[in-house]
Amino acid sequence: MKLPVLIKSLLMALSAYAGIIAASYDVKLEKTVGYKDWGAKWDTIFVLKNDLVTLAILPKIGGRIMQYDLGTHPSIYVDNDVKNSVPADGNTLVGGYRTLPSPQSDFGWPSPPAVDCKPYACKVLTSNADSTVIYLESGIENSNDEKYKTHQGLQFKRLITMYKASSHVKVEETMLNKGNAAFTHGIWDITQSDCRNNDNVDTENFWVYFKKDPTSTLNGGKGWVQYMHEGEEGQTQWKPDAAPGGIMGVQYQQVASAKIGADCTAGWIAFVDRFDGYAYIKKFTYQKGKTYPDSGASVQVYTYGNYDMIEVEVLGPLVTLQKNDSTKMTEHWFSARTNGPVLDVNNAGLITSRLTATQSSDSMTVKGTYGLFYSGKVKCVYVNSENNEVATVDSFPVVPTDSLKVSKKYRVPGGATMFRLDAYNDFGKRIGTLDTVHITPVSVAYKGNWANAATRKSAVSIKNGAIHVQVTSPGNYSVKLFSIQGKLVHTLNGNTTISGSVAIPVTGSNAWIAQVCGDGWVENSILYSQK
Repeated sequence: MKLPVLIKSLLMALSAYAGIIAASYDVKLEKTVGYKDWGAKWDTIFVLKNDLVTLAILPKIGGRIMQYDLGTHPSIYVDNDVKNSVPADGNTLVGGYRTLPSPQSDFGWPSPPAVDCKPYACKVLTSNADSTVIYLESGIENSNDEKYKTHQGLQFKRLITMYKASSHVKVEETMLNKGNAAFTHGIWDITQSDCRNNDNVDTENFWVYFKKDPTSTLNGGKGWVQYMHEGEEGQTQWKPDAAPGGIMGVQYQQVASAKIGADCTAGWIAFVDRFDGYAYIKKFTYQKGKTYPDSGASVQVYTYGNYDMIEVEVLGPLVTLQKNDSTKMTEHWFSARTNGPVLDVNNAGLITSRLTATQSSDSMTVKGTYGLFYSGKVKCVYVNSENNEVATVDSFPVVPTDSLKVSKKYRVPGGATMFRLDAYNDFGKRIGTLDTVHITPVSVAYKGNWANAATRKSAVSIKNGAIHVQVTSPGNYSVKLFSIQGKLVHTLNGNTTISGSVAIPVTGSNAWIAQVCGDGWVENSILYSQK
């Protein structure tokens, strides 16, 4: 590379890094009437921002979350025909995120109005640069309609928290019984997700992903079940093997109104715009041993044949609540960049292509693709069999508005058995491990001497996971094993006459120096990996 081009590349890299560092990512709160083009009839909108994501809450209609954008990219559907109007009941499709009691079969439709479409009380509990917490409280369901007889006294309370320097939003839902009779319901959340690109419907690039439980008995062991559909054309939406690792996919095609559910024990579901490369995650805790509604579903996906959106749903277990009892379900929302699919989700980010390692001699090339949930850095770390850090060989500045593609070659330090990507936030706190790959054992061959082969007194080779040392000269000797970087890995103390050969077990590293010391002589042998 020519020097001016190299200097320009370095300046661009430094500028990008400085931009990440310079952003404050402080949480900001705005209360406004007439937000966007929603109109004054929706009253005060609570808008939370942190330079990464924007969240907008509509207390007037069911305390709904109507916006969760990464950058300027929307994820939540808002029906253009009902903006600035207040529906009388749940039959009017508004959009947004809302909470209902499960199962739906207990009320049919429309939904209990006090918790779905009536105003919620709303107040700010905490508001500072680090986080903002919004509290929402529904009215108490007291309708005389027969369909809501098991919902008398039902109430929802909601805490919504946005954090600094992250796409993370915590949503805590509490269901309460303020009536006189016990009831059995579960917490059921629904996000109507926007399947439009530039206001035009896109029937190819919007997907929902979740991981099927490999031990599921649902639907004869398939791990998912279909509840309803209009015509067999709806079947084309379901992609049971959308990606490796038991990933179920639902492709929005706008062909039918249909619904599936799954007992997703992995605890995540992802909505992805594969065209623009954005993902929106709901992360939750699956409660093993509990009874879930609708054949045992913890996640559901509902498709429409006449709306430009898809419903992404999480369900809690069924709970019997006596008077004044309550139950709680917590979700963690995240957003990141990816063109899909989503293979897995953890505390640090999402995995689009898993980490792989190709070893050659004393080095290895690692590759993987990710979306990050936090602004900060990802460190490349080698660890040993005891999970202790051997060496940090690289780090990358990261931010949720950019994906991370790793494709680098690194030298393998002595004693390393695993390569790990560790995520840290802007404050230096370790968020978690993004991905790992074990260093694959490879065959190692004797490759050289530091003495004349004709006069050598020792022979060193690798076989069956051990370094074998054979001494042809009689007398006492000792053996020291070093990594290729010079770190002492193992010592076999000498001063004892040993006949024949000895074997030193080795794991992890793929390059060694074996030093054999006899009476008045020292010989070194280099051994390294080869395919």
